[in-house]
Amino acid sequence: MTQHYAGRRIQAAFTLLEVLVALAIFAVTALALMKIAMNNTQSIQQNQLRTEAHFVAMNVAEEINIRGEWLTGIASEERSEQGERWKVTRTATATLSPDVQKIEIQVAYIDPDLQNVDNAQGITSLSVFNYRQAQQAGTTQ
Repeated sequence: MTQHYAGRRIQAAFTLLEVLVALAIFAVTALALMKIAMNNTQSIQQNQLRTEAHFVAMNVAEEINIRGEWLTGIASEERSEQGERWKVTRTATATLSPDVQKIEIQVAYIDPDLQNVDNAQGITSLSVFNYRQAQQAGTTQ
């Protein structure tokens, strides 16, 4: 920026302080935008993992239905589905009807970096009702 003052040319420029303030404002803005982008990415990954875990729970419920299993107590298993390892816990509880039971299916993601499966992080749970099949209706377990 050039200004003329009393026949002399004066070169106008930003001072060092102004440049530093502008850089500080830019840096704070850039960091805030990066944090927003990282949070968005983590949220998307978490939602994808939660959706996959729900599909695992629905698969377990359908397997119980197809096999006509009548469950008792608590059972845990590890399974690999959709390229991930999952810990599935099924808990069967009685209902008022002797031919119906409530099954709570809890799915936890097993982090490949963790050696201990007990530290698996729970993601989703699904409650289903299991009806005793006609051929099993006469027997009690």
